[in-house]
Amino acid sequence: MSGNNLERQQNTNLDAQNSPEKPEKREPASKKSLFGNLNTDLKNALDTWETLTEEMTNKISPEEEQLQEVKRLLGELKSKLNQFDE
Repeated sequence: MSGNNLERQQNTNLDAQNSPEKPEKREPASKKSLFGNLNTDLKNALDTWETLTEEMTNKISPEEEQLQEVKRLLGELKSKLNQFDE
């Protein structure tokens, strides 16, 4: 009987040693899907970044808008003063 117990214990040890291999076999598929998802997320982020960059390139800041308005008003004032001097 002790021989059967020893054989069972050895088989159990072999099973325990082999069981970590099973997840390793599954890892390439899960890694592939993980990297596929990561690649998709990165592509979406890049697309969003490009869209935002295009939108912000043509948009001026509130300070720049205010500066342009002040320049416009100064130009109008200057032309009115020139008319007054004539």
